[in-house]
Amino acid sequence: MAGLEGFTSAQVHVQAPTPSGGGAAQESLGLQVLVNDRIAPVNLEPFAIPVLRWRLTGPSSYQIEPKAYRIFVSDRPMGDSLPAAACDSQAPMPGLVWDSGLQAGDAFAGVPLAQLPMAVSCRYWAQVVLYDHQGSLLVNSQPTTFGTGAGRRWQAAQAIWAPDDGVASDWACLRGVIDLPNRPIRWATLNATASSTKPARQFVYRLWLNGSFLGYGPVFPLGAENRYEGYDVTPYLHPGQRNALGAIAYTQEDHRFAAQLDICFEDGELAHYGSDASWKALGQGQSFPASGSIGTQYYQAPAENIRAHGRAFLCSQADLDDSSWAQVQERPAFTRLEATPLDPPQLVHRTASSIRWQGETRAILDFGQAWMGGLSLQTALETPLDLDIRYGEVLQEDGQVKFQLNTSNTYRESWRLQAGENRLETWGIRVFRYVELSCPEGSSQAAAALQQVVEAARAAVAQTSSTTSDVAFTCSDHRMERIWQLSRNTIRNLTADMYVDSWTRERAPYEADAYIQQRAHLALDDAPATGRYSLDFLAANRTWPTEWPLYTILAVHDSWLQSGSLAQVRASYQRLCALLPESYVDPDSGLVVKDPGQSSRRDGDLVDWPEVERDGYVFGRVNTVVNSLASQAYTDMANMARALGHDGDAALFASRAGKMRASIHRYLYDADQGAYFDGLDTGPKGRVIDHHAVHASIFALTFAQVPVSRIPALGKYLRSRGMACSVYTAAVYLAGLYQAGLGADAFQLLDAAKGTHTWQHMLDQGAGATMEAWDPAIKPNTTYSHPWAASPAYLLPSGLMGLNPLEPGWRRFSLIPQLGDLLEARMVLPTRAGDIDVSCRLSGPEQTSAGRTAVPGMDLELKVPARQQAEVVLPPVIGSNPGQLVSLEVDGHRQEVLSASEPFTLAGTLCWPGSTRLNPLGPGIHSIRLN
Repeated sequence: MAGLEGFTSAQVHVQAPTPSGGGAAQESLGLQVLVNDRIAPVNLEPFAIPVLRWRLTGPSSYQIEPKAYRIFVSDRPMGDSLPAAACDSQAPMPGLVWDSGLQAGDAFAGVPLAQLPMAVSCRYWAQVVLYDHQGSLLVNSQPTTFGTGAGRRWQAAQAIWAPDDGVASDWACLRGVIDLPNRPIRWATLNATASSTKPARQFVYRLWLNGSFLGYGPVFPLGAENRYEGYDVTPYLHPGQRNALGAIAYTQEDHRFAAQLDICFEDGELAHYGSDASWKALGQGQSFPASGSIGTQYYQAPAENIRAHGRAFLCSQADLDDSSWAQVQERPAFTRLEATPLDPPQLVHRTASSIRWQGETRAILDFGQAWMGGLSLQTALETPLDLDIRYGEVLQEDGQVKFQLNTSNTYRESWRLQAGENRLETWGIRVFRYVELSCPEGSSQAAAALQQVVEAARAAVAQTSSTTSDVAFTCSDHRMERIWQLSRNTIRNLTADMYVDSWTRERAPYEADAYIQQRAHLALDDAPATGRYSLDFLAANRTWPTEWPLYTILAVHDSWLQSGSLAQVRASYQRLCALLPESYVDPDSGLVVKDPGQSSRRDGDLVDWPEVERDGYVFGRVNTVVNSLASQAYTDMANMARALGHDGDAALFASRAGKMRASIHRYLYDADQGAYFDGLDTGPKGRVIDHHAVHASIFALTFAQVPVSRIPALGKYLRSRGMACSVYTAAVYLAGLYQAGLGADAFQLLDAAKGTHTWQHMLDQGAGATMEAWDPAIKPNTTYSHPWAASPAYLLPSGLMGLNPLEPGWRRFSLIPQLGDLLEARMVLPTRAGDIDVSCRLSGPEQTSAGRTAVPGMDLELKVPARQQAEVVLPPVIGSNPGQLVSLEVDGHRQEVLSASEPFTLAGTLCWPGSTRLNPLGPGIHSIRLN
C-alpha cells in the first residue's frame, strides 16, 4: 500500500499524543472495540480463538479514512493513554503480551487473536490504533478487557442449594463470605451457573456482590450442557475486608447453583474462591411464602408474595448478621459446563411516565412502554403496609390494570412491608406496561404509606446490552414515526438472552419468530451474538411446522449477510443441510410434495396463524407457500455452500431452487387472475386447487423470484386484497412488495390508519409493544408483547429507505429509496463498520401508478462510514422517459446520467425503468440533488 510499505512502528508520525483524550475533533470521533461481537466479555470459551473488531463512531467518523492499524494486548490494565510503541517511543510497555505491529489494511472482517494463550481463567486488555495512508495516527480506542471463563469443570466450586425446610424448597437464598487478603487486585471474574431453566422457562438465579447487582442466568442450554455467565467484578471487591456473594434462585427441578470467583492479584498470583459447604441459606418461607404461579400451561413461574422481614434482598451485604441462617446442602457437581456466548442482560430502573390515583388507596402507574421484569422498591416506612400489586399489558374498561391476561397469566402479588427500611425487588419476569398498587381502605396511615411507596416505586427491567445508541428514524408522517417507535421499543425492551415468541405465554423460541426478530434487532443494534445463539438453539431443537426449519436457514444466511462472519455457517453447516426438505422433493418436478398434516404436528403445514388469518387457504400435497419458502432456503444454502467452498453442494442446492421455482411458475400461476393458486391436490400431475388465498401470491412474490413480466398483474391482485393475513405474514408481504419495487403499495399497508389489520390499530388499543394478533377478536389469547410482530423496525430501513448489503458485512450496500407518500425521511442504520446516515427530501408530491412512484425532484444526504461503499439508485423523475438523460448534482458537481431503459435488480430489489443508478460512493458525506 502506498505510503505504508516498509513502515515500522518507529516511523509512525503521531499528529496528536492522545486522540481519544480531548479536543473538539477528538470528542466527536470514537473507536468502539468488540471481541466476538461482544462488549468486554470475560467468559469466553477457553482455548477458542477470539476475534477482535472495531467500528468508528461520532460525527467525525465519516471524515477519516483508516489505511492501517495496530493492536496492543496486555495482561494488565493499560490506562487511557496510548501504548508507548504507538507514540514513536521504544520504551517497553508493562504487561505487553502481543503487538500486531503496523498492519496495512482496514481489518474489515476482524482480526483473529490466534497468538494469545486462551487458557482457563485468563484476562487481557486490548487497544486499537488506526492510521491514515501516510502512517499518521487518526484515532485510538480506549482499552477493552476480555478473558476466559472457568472452563468445563470448576476447580474451586461445589454445587449447592438451600436445605429443604418443608415450606418452599424450590427457592434458595444463598450467601457466601470471602475474607480477602489486603493485596492489590489486577482483575476478578465471577462465574455462575444453575439448573434448571426448564420449569419456568427463564433464568434460575439473580446474583449480587457486596450489595451490587451483577446479573442473572443461565441462558437456555442448547442441549445437555449447563451454561454459565461471567461477570467482571474487579470494581466491586474490597481487598483486606469481608466480601459477600448473594444469590436468589428458583427452579422446580434439579436444584443446583454454583459460583466461582477467580482473582488475579497484582503480583500475578491467581486465586479461586467458590460456593461450598461454608455457604449459608435463608429459610425461604420467611421471604417467599408458598404461592401460586404467574405462568400458563407452558411453564410454571412463582408469584412472589414477598415478606420484607425475610431479608433475602440483603443477602450480599458484607455486614449482615447471618448467624441464624442454615448451612447449605451440597449437590451433585456440574459435569459439562460451557460459557454463554453473549452478553448478559442489564438491569435498568425506570420511573413511571404517569401516575393516576383512584381514591387514596389505589394508584395506576403507566410506564409508557412494555417492559420485562418487575417492581423495585426502596423506602423507609413508619408503619407496616400490606401492598397489593397487579401488573398488566393493558387497562380494563374501568381503568384498572388487566392483571388476568388473555393468556391465562395472573400477574397479582402481595408484598408485606415492614416499619423501617424496605429494600425489595421482583425476582422473576413479568411483561407489563402498567402496575397497580393498592392497600386496604380505611386507614389514613396506610394511605400515607402508599403515597410514599408510589413515589419510590420503580420498574426493574431487563434489557439486552447494546452496542449502538444513535439509531434513528424520522419522517414527515407522525403515524409512521410512532409505528417505528413502537417497533423499536418492543425489540429493545423485550429482547433478552434468547429470541422467544413472547416472555408472557410460552417463553419458547420458534424459527419464524427468530428470523423476524433478528432482522429487527440487527436493524437497531450491531449485536449479532443473541441471534446467533438463538439460531444455534433452533438448529438443534427444531419445532414442528413444515415451514419453520426453513426459516432457520434463511436467518443464518441473513446473519452472515449482516455480520460478514461465516463462523456460524461453518459450525452449523451440516445441521442446516439436514433442515432442507430433501425427503419430500419430487425428482421430476423439483417440487416439495407431502401430505399437509396438521398444524400442531411434526411437519404439518402452517401457512399462517391463527387459522382465521389463512384467507381460506386450501391445503394440498403441493403447497405454494411451502414450496416458495423452500426455494429460498435452497438458494440461501447454495450461497452459503459456495462461500465455504462446497462447490458440489452449492451446485446441487442451486439446481434444486431453480427447478422448484420453474415448476411453481409453471403449475401454480393463474394468468387470468394474476395470482398464484394455493397448490395442487395430489402432486405435480394432480389438479390445481382453484383457490387464491393471498398467502400463495405473497410467498411466491417474496421468495420464489416471480418473473418481472408478472409483477404488474400480481401487484394489482394484491392491491385488491389488502392485508388479508396475520401480522406474521405481513412481514413477508411487505418485504416482497419492497423487493418488487412496489414501495407505494407497501407504504399504504404499513402506514394504514383505518381497519383492524394495522400497526396503528395496535397503538389505538394502548399496546406498549407489538401484538401477537392485530386484534384480540382475531386471537382471544393474544398478548401485547411479541417482538416478531415488530417487523417495521427493519422494513423501514431495508424497504422504504432501501438500505441493504450488497456483500456480506455491508462493505458495499445499496440505497434505493421508495418513500411512498412521505415527503422526507431520515434513517440512521447501524452496521459493523459504523452508522449509515441517510436523509431524503422530495421537492414536491410524488406520483403513484401501479404501486410505483415517480418524484418531481429529490435532495439526498448520505453519510457513508469508513471502509464502506454505497450504490445509489434514485426513483424515476415525473415526466421523464426510461433511457433518458437525467440531470444530477453529486457533491456539488453537475452530471447527466442515463436512466434505466429496462428493469434491473440490485441487492434483491427490482428497479423499474426510469430509475437512475449512480456511480459508487465511497466513505464520506455526500449530497445528491435529482432535478
